[in-house]
Amino acid sequence: MIIDGKNINIDDVIASDEKFLKKRKNGLLLSDEDIKILELYNIDYLKFQSLESLIFEISQVLDEYSGDITALEELNIKLGEYNYYHYTNK
Repeated sequence: MIIDGKNINIDDVIASDEKFLKKRKNGLLLSDEDIKILELYNIDYLKFQSLESLIFEISQVLDEYSGDITALEELNIKLGEYNYYHYTNK
């Protein structure tokens, strides 16, 4: 498909939809990809009302979990940066 003179692969566009932030029932902005990672580690994101409390829970799981936790570590960093840049008074 060609859009604005650029060749765009529709599969890339559809796949990137999982990375879009969406407001969830509890008010948190998380992507579908974020939720898949949280579910993989049995973290129920719906029980948290703030991003800060979710980040704390992820940190607790990281401290206790053994094995490959790269995806959860990366999510923790991403959410921490988002929390800082969007919710911290500078």
